[in-house]
Order: sequence, then structure tokens, then C-alpha cells
Amino acid sequence: MTMSFKDEYASLEPAFYAEMKEQGREGLLLKLKKAMLLLIPDTGSGAVKSDCLFLCHSRRQEIDGKMVSIYSDYVADRFPGSVTLQRSGLGKYKQDRIYSRNLYFLDKISVKSYIYRYHMELFKRGEYRRVREQVYSEMEEPFRDLSENYGLHPDPDAFADRVTILYYLYKYRRPRLEKLLKKISPRVIVEVVGLSFDAKIINELSYDLGIETIELQHGTGGLSLNYPEGIVMKQFVKWYFAFGDFWKAEMKPPIPSDHVISAGFPYHDMEMEAYPPEKRESGKNTVIFLSSRKYGKELSEVAAELKKLRPETKVIFKLHPREYGEYKEKYTALRDVDLEVVDDNKTPLYALFSRCSMQVGVESTAIYEGMGFGLKTFIWDIPRAAAMRALVNSGSATLFQDAKELSSLMERGEGEGTGYDSDSIWKKDSLNTIEREIRRIGGLAPST
Repeated sequence: MTMSFKDEYASLEPAFYAEMKEQGREGLLLKLKKAMLLLIPDTGSGAVKSDCLFLCHSRRQEIDGKMVSIYSDYVADRFPGSVTLQRSGLGKYKQDRIYSRNLYFLDKISVKSYIYRYHMELFKRGEYRRVREQVYSEMEEPFRDLSENYGLHPDPDAFADRVTILYYLYKYRRPRLEKLLKKISPRVIVEVVGLSFDAKIINELSYDLGIETIELQHGTGGLSLNYPEGIVMKQFVKWYFAFGDFWKAEMKPPIPSDHVISAGFPYHDMEMEAYPPEKRESGKNTVIFLSSRKYGKELSEVAAELKKLRPETKVIFKLHPREYGEYKEKYTALRDVDLEVVDDNKTPLYALFSRCSMQVGVESTAIYEGMGFGLKTFIWDIPRAAAMRALVNSGSATLFQDAKELSSLMERGEGEGTGYDSDSIWKKDSLNTIEREIRRIGGLAPST
């Protein structure tokens, strides 16, 4: 099928601009709720001195009664005495249920930075206004160029507002994160979601403090890294550990090419061992839809229509965790259709894959995980699916426009990937590889 992604550039915004708009959507109620975190005492042994520091994902998953950060906790097990920082989550978990050791939450630094920002806006209005005017002035010409020559129309006023906020958040957080890093005194920092605001500050500090930084790939975002050769960006990590050669070949981060290493994903390895072929049901007429808050409502309509077109097909609609609390009101198409909605983490994703023969998605890493089970893979042809270009071009997945075409493809038995290479997407022996490379880069003693 010809690649289209439905005029993918028609509604495109600069990535930095779209990200800042998303960060600015927190309402007053949520801000007040976060402020209450200042009353909660810090938990865990926290920021002790350690050669190895992990900056983990802010979302944890329940596994065997423990709340696990699946991207980094199993790696941290290989480094006794290591410290883990978590950007948010203070007060969310019972201490005895947290898997991580030596855990320190950054919530209070975050909340106080917002208070500082409001203080500056209310009581230092002249300075605050001058900062905003400078941002607007410096971006006026680049934004005009985007509008006149590229058909992109970001709002310079909204941009200036958001950058001014970020400037004061940065101004508050940087010295406090620097103090924290000096207290821990790591030789190497291993992080997940390296483009998060706090991670960017930590990466910048690491250049000044002579600390090695490594990002563990956690999603498909690495495919969007496309920097000109020779660019050095202090807010980016110095090393990047990709899931496998497939990802490594598709990304161009602002670091030397030999600093991008195919390292694998330990959690994927563990789950594939837990669901070997002989334990899979692999229902021949069962399809799983992999949803996301970004397009979940529309995808739920596709799933519901497919079920009406193919009542004999079992449809599983797997919600993203960020959709759990809102889908019943917003995803009205799911109400009167006989399909299975998974709205919690009680059933592991890999257990769901083991029941299916087909999967439908847009851009999720879970699509690649499902392919490890040999699932026929269908990608919904919308602009956000552009991240799956390499997968579709390789012949490993099939595009579809709507539920009617998806039904027709299923009827004809299409969707069988021809170019899928599991070893290329998921490097094997990941835990040993990651441990070995961290020790090498950080100058740490080999494990005994």
C-alpha cells in the first residue's frame, strides 16, 4: 500500500511548541492538589552518595505486589547502592510496595518552582514582563519564517507566555538539582524520558560536573530524533541505549554515532520468557486495539464499527493508563458494543498479546512488542502514524484508512508481516548488555 498518513504535514506543529502547549494545560485544581505534596514527608532513604544514579519513569506498574518502574528498576538491581530519582509520585504509593531502593522524589522541587514562578509574576512584574518581551522579540522572525515559508502557524504570544514560565521554573530548579547531584556525586546517570524538563536540566548540569549520562529507550520517540550531524546539545544525554539495530538505524540524535548502542529492553525479555509459544492461546479471530489519549476517542469508534462489521471477531480495546479515568464519558462508541475494554493494569499487556492473532495501533511501542508474538499488524493511517513509517516500509505492517478497509484486509488474510526481524528490534541478553555498558561508560568496576 502507498504510504500516505493522510497529508501528515497539514496539521503539523514544531515539536517543541506542541510539547510546551501540552505542559501548560494543567488546571488550577490540579496545581492546588500538587501544592498539598509539600505537606507530605519524603519517603525512602533517598539521596545518599552513589556512583550510579537512575532517573526513572514517573509511571509505575504493579508486578507481584510491587510498584515497579519497568524500564530502570531491573537494571538498578545490578548496581547495589544505586540511587533512583523519580520526577513525580510522592505520596502516591505505600512505601513497602515500592520496588526501587534509595528512592528520592522530585515533587517538592517541582511544586516550589511553580510557587516561585507565580511569585515572580505577581510581585516582580517589571522583570517578568521584560523576560517575556525578550522571548517574543527573539522568536518573532523565526516564527514569521515558519509561517511564510513552511505553512506552520504557531502563536508567538502563547509561545512567549510558556517560555517565560519555563524560564522561571528552570531558574528555581537548576541550583537545587545541582545541589542534589553534588550530594549524590554519581559517576554515571541512567535516565528514562531524557527529553523531560527535569532530565534536560540534569543533562545540562552533567556536562558542567563531568558526569556521564545515558538514556534508556522507552518508546518510539527515538525515531523522531533527527539532528544535523555535528550538533552538540548539552540538554541531551551523552549516550543513548536503543532497543535494537532497527531503532539505531532510524535515529539521528545530537551525539556521535558510536554513542548510540543497541542494548535491548530487559522487561520485554522477561515477559517473552513468561509467555513462550506453548503457553499462548493465539485466538485466530481475536484482535487487540492499542489506544492512546492522543487519538483514543477516534480509535474507539474504529473498533466499535469493526465489531459491527465483523461480529464473529473478538475485539479487545486496551486503554493507555492516562485514559482510564475518562473513557467512559468520552468514548461513547464503546458503550453499546460487545467488545472487551481493558481499563486497568491487572492483566499484563503481554498476556493480552498471547490471546490474539492481530493488533491495531497508531504509534505505540506496544505494537513492536505485539509483533514479537507474531501478530498480524495493522496501522491506522493518520498523521500521528508517521512514526511507523520504517515499519510499514519494511513490509512488517499494513496501513488501513477506516474500519471498512480494515475489515476487508482481515477478510483477505492480509497483515502478515514479511520484513519483521525480532532480533533487530529487540536485542537479546539486554540486562547483561546494559549493565556491562553502564560500567564501561561510567568507569565502574566489573560485577563480581
